[in-house]
Amino acid sequence: MILAWPWFVLALVLPLLVRFGLPPLFADKRGRTRLVHDGFPLLLPQAGQPVWRMALCWCALVLALCRPQWQSEPLIHYQASRDLILAVDLSDSMRTQDMLDEGEQRDRLGAVKEQLKSLIRARAGDRIALVVFADHAYLLSPLTEEIPALLRLADELDFDLVGPTTAIGEAILLSHQHADLARPTALLLVTDGRNTAGNADPLTEAKRAAAAGIRLYTLGVGADPDTFAGVQSQAGLDPSAELDEPLLQQIAELGHGRYFRARSQSDLAAINQALDSLEPVARPQTLYQPNVELYPWPLALAWLLLMWPARLRGASPSWLRLNWAFWRRPPRQPPEPPHA
Repeated sequence: MILAWPWFVLALVLPLLVRFGLPPLFADKRGRTRLVHDGFPLLLPQAGQPVWRMALCWCALVLALCRPQWQSEPLIHYQASRDLILAVDLSDSMRTQDMLDEGEQRDRLGAVKEQLKSLIRARAGDRIALVVFADHAYLLSPLTEEIPALLRLADELDFDLVGPTTAIGEAILLSHQHADLARPTALLLVTDGRNTAGNADPLTEAKRAAAAGIRLYTLGVGADPDTFAGVQSQAGLDPSAELDEPLLQQIAELGHGRYFRARSQSDLAAINQALDSLEPVARPQTLYQPNVELYPWPLALAWLLLMWPARLRGASPSWLRLNWAFWRRPPRQPPEPPHA
């Protein structure tokens, strides 16, 4: 809570100045000094009020004058930045559990989902779209700034959505079709395989997207053969054998972007930081911070203290007596028109 006009706090000492600080303006027959004002007779019905009540009433009035306010959450406007399209591979190979996360093995899609959500949270103000692909490519979410909805969709990514194979070319084509070419646009393609489905050629679609002004980033997911000790490493098995790194590197080169390789969860976090440096995040600008006025509450308290009767038995509130005396006065008669 804040006070919009805090200097009105100085008014708390006014009653003390009236009582002790002002020079005498009138002396009665007994030599007592009094402050005289034409409106003082109206305060006579309030005689007998407890000092604590009048002091509390004055403090409530001064607090209302200070305009207490409750500050709500600021409404943040982000400077227009860029669009980001996230194309995620959901083929069966993404089930492979070779992503180390603090010593524990996780499947590739689970690790990618966590980093995608972290990337979405960090890019408030940018418009983000989600494309998923396997046998074919599908638009899961168009370009939007609705961060909660994007996080919910990213959390619901599953293997059974689009099939077992990988259509990289279709993913680039679909991203190009749904891009807003009037704004700077970047595409992050995440996959762990090679182009094995679809009718679109990845390199051809990458050239078309780059010619339209879309910057292409590619991310290859998969561990090295010597990442795990045991039977797998002894047999010389490569968990990333299906990863077509030369293709992903060519796509990134054609799209004036960069190729990233993620072998663990920590690699994915570093890639997010690198992507933020390459594609600047929107800068927040506070647009408006609404304030809720609270002065009616102390004002209502002061009103109740003033209106409450001094004596609870056999006494009516002073304000009722004043109002009754006011309304009993006969109304003024309009002047009679002059006689001809």
